[in-house]
Amino acid sequence: MGKLRNLLFGLTIVALMAMAGYVGFILAFKNLVLPRVSIAGVEVSGMDKQSAQKLVDLYTSSNPSQVILRYNGKENHKFENFKVSYDVVWAVDQAMAAGRSGNILTRVSEQFKNLVNSYSVQLPIQYDTDEMEGILDDVENQMNQTPVWPKLTVTQEGIKLTNGQNGITVRRDELKKEILANLALPGKHLIDIPMEVVMAEEKPDQTSRAIEVAKKWVNKKITLKAGSQSVQVGSDQIISLFGLMNNPIDQQQFETLVNNIKPAIETEPKDAVFVFKDNKVSEFKPEIIGAKIDIPAFQNKLADFLYSGEGDSLDVPTILSYPKIRTGDINNLGIKELIGKGTSTFFHSIPGRVFNVNLASTRINGVIVPPGGEFSFNDNVGEISRDTGYQSAYIISGGKTVLGDGGGVCQVSTTVFRAALNAGLPITERKAHAYRVGYYEQDSKPGLDATVFSPSADLKFKNDTGNHILIQTIVDTKNLTMEVDIYGTSDGRKVSLSEPKITGQVAPPPTLYVDDPTLPLGTTKQVDWSAWGSKVSFNYKVTRGGETLIDKTFYSNYQPWQAIFMRGTNTSIASK
Repeated sequence: MGKLRNLLFGLTIVALMAMAGYVGFILAFKNLVLPRVSIAGVEVSGMDKQSAQKLVDLYTSSNPSQVILRYNGKENHKFENFKVSYDVVWAVDQAMAAGRSGNILTRVSEQFKNLVNSYSVQLPIQYDTDEMEGILDDVENQMNQTPVWPKLTVTQEGIKLTNGQNGITVRRDELKKEILANLALPGKHLIDIPMEVVMAEEKPDQTSRAIEVAKKWVNKKITLKAGSQSVQVGSDQIISLFGLMNNPIDQQQFETLVNNIKPAIETEPKDAVFVFKDNKVSEFKPEIIGAKIDIPAFQNKLADFLYSGEGDSLDVPTILSYPKIRTGDINNLGIKELIGKGTSTFFHSIPGRVFNVNLASTRINGVIVPPGGEFSFNDNVGEISRDTGYQSAYIISGGKTVLGDGGGVCQVSTTVFRAALNAGLPITERKAHAYRVGYYEQDSKPGLDATVFSPSADLKFKNDTGNHILIQTIVDTKNLTMEVDIYGTSDGRKVSLSEPKITGQVAPPPTLYVDDPTLPLGTTKQVDWSAWGSKVSFNYKVTRGGETLIDKTFYSNYQPWQAIFMRGTNTSIASK
C-alpha cells in the first residue's frame, strides 16, 4: 500500500511539473511565434508579429524569387521579369496561429507535431494571371510537337497509309502548379518542364485489318438514318473512319462525322402550340419529339457495320426526349376563356424598335404554363442579340440612351405584366424601369411597367389557377399597339388595382443630345421625352368570394430623366 501511495505521489509530482513546464512554455511564447515554425523557408520561431514581418519582408526583397524553366539542359528565362507581390501580413498571422487553434487537446497535439516535424506557412502571392497564361502559351508553342496521326486515304493505286508520328506536349497544369509553388519561395529555382509523349504510331495488326476491310468500301456510300432524317457519307469519309491505333474507329474522324450529322439528326423537344379561337382552344403547331445521338451506342454500331464490309444504310441510335405538352392534351388543358388582358401602345418608335417588339412577342405567343408552374419572360424569349434576329434600337445602358440589340423588348414584358395583373396571378418577380419611359404611359398611368435584362432582371408570375393557361400576343405594327391575352379557366377571382400614388417628384434635367451615326449630319430626332423623377406605388388585390388571395403593393422609384435627341453625324447620308 505504501509503495502504491509513493508511486501515485511521484506521478502527481511529475504531472504537476509537466503542467508547470507547459504553462511556462505557453507564457514564454504568449505573443511570439511558437518553435519550429517558418514562412516560405524563413525561420520565425520566437518572434513577435512585427519582427517576423520585417524579417520576411527583408528576405523576400533582398532575395526575390527567380524561376527558370529548363528542358534538355537548356534554360528558358521567360519568368525573368515576372512580377509577384507577397501577402506577408496574412502569412505572419497564420504563423502566429500555428498550434493555437481548437481545444486544449488539439493545441497540444499540433504543438507536439510542429516540434517533431516543423511547420511551414506558404507565402501567398499575387500576380498577373493574363501574363502567366501568356507565358505558358509561349512555352507550349515553343515546346509542343504536334503528332502526325495515321490515316487511310483513297488513291488511284488503292488504299494509301500515312504513317503516324508521335508528338510531345507540355503538361501545362503540372507546370503551372510547380511555377506558383516556387514563386512563393525566395531565391533561384530551376524547374524542368514536364513533358508527355503523345502516342500516334499505328498498330501493325489493327492497320492490316483496317486496310483489308477498307478496300471493300472504295466507291461506296452509306446513308445514316434517324427517323425521317438521313445523311449520306461518301467513300473518302468512310475510309478515314477506320482506326489504326487502339480503337477500331478513329476518334477525331468520328467526332467530325458526329458534328457534321448533328444538324440533320438531332432536334430539341418542343411543346405543341395552341391558339384560342372561336371560344375554343385548337392546335396551332404539333409537338416535336427531341432526339440526340447516342454517342457510345453509335460508335459501337458504326464499328461493327464498317468492319462487316457490306451494307448501304445504318440507323443512327438516338435518345428521345419528349415535350411536356402534346397535341393529345388539348382536351385536358382546361383552357376555356379569357382570364386576363394587357394592352400598350408604342407610338413614335423607330423601325428597329417596332421590329423587336413584334419579334419578342412571337417568342411567347402560344406559351402554355401548367398548373403550379412559373412563367419566366427571359426563359421563354431566350437570348436577345443580333445573332437571334434582333435589330438595333435605343436602350438604357449605364444611365444613357444608346443603340443596342433588342431595344423595345420591354414593351412586351410590360404588356405581359399588365395581362398577368388583370388575370389576378401572383407576380413573383418584377422590376420597374430606371425612369418613367414615355412609351409605357401613352395609354396607362405610371407604375405599370416591367423591365427585363437577363440575367439580372426578369418578369415572372405563377399559375395558381389549377388549370393550364395559354398566352397569346397580338401586335399591330401599323397602328403601333400591342395586346397580350391570357386564357384559362376562371375560378371566380376578382382583381382590384388602386390608383397609382405619386410622391417625391423631381424636375427633369436639361435636354440631352446624343450623336447618332445612322442619321444624316445636321438632323435631330427625339427618342425620349422629359420625365419627372418620382416614387410611384399601387396596390394589387385579388379576392375570390370572401377570401383574399393577394394583397400586395408594387413600388417604383423613377429617376428624373431629360428629353433626349439623337443628333445625326453621318456625312454620307443626305438629309431630307
